[in-house]
Amino acid sequence: MNIGNYADEEIIKLKNYYQSKTTSFHLLKDEIHIRGKKVRFLPQLLFDGNLSILVPDYFIEMPENIAKVRYISNYRPPVLLTSPSYDENLGFHLLNRNAYQEYNNLNELIKKMMESVWQNAPETVFYEKGSFHPENAEGMWFEYKNFTVDDETYNLQLLVLTDKHLLAGTFNCRMCYYDEWKESILKSLEYIRVGRKEV
Repeated sequence: MNIGNYADEEIIKLKNYYQSKTTSFHLLKDEIHIRGKKVRFLPQLLFDGNLSILVPDYFIEMPENIAKVRYISNYRPPVLLTSPSYDENLGFHLLNRNAYQEYNNLNELIKKMMESVWQNAPETVFYEKGSFHPENAEGMWFEYKNFTVDDETYNLQLLVLTDKHLLAGTFNCRMCYYDEWKESILKSLEYIRVGRKEV
């Protein structure tokens, strides 16, 4: 057996190094290494100040011509943020809770969303789901992999329920990068604030 340096060993070492750097980090204070870049998550106000979220510092609003191609449905999220390469995307709908009174149980809502995903794409592979606890709200998420013509896509869907609002959100990226994004995205969910702060 030959002993020497092999590219795959170096890749594994680098991957382990970056994972060790992101296992204990403070999302508001630390730069996180993602895809070879140092990324900061910064607060951003959306929906006329009714939603505060943490967004990677280099994300931009998705241009309308790109949004029409990427999200064919008329029901695409009204807020779409993306990396300059369009490989990573965040999308949000903020709905009035009064218009959706029948949706009071997040577990049931998540289940319906998962069923809808599976009905539209039976080849979908579901992974984990979980809950998170933003201020004065309850939240749940689930993740899955689906397939495009030439790639696999990682998706994380989320819901946040408050007294007045229902927030539906999504994050997606190429499947080969999901392990670099997942922990940071999950941590960012805890910082979601829905509704204006009372002064």
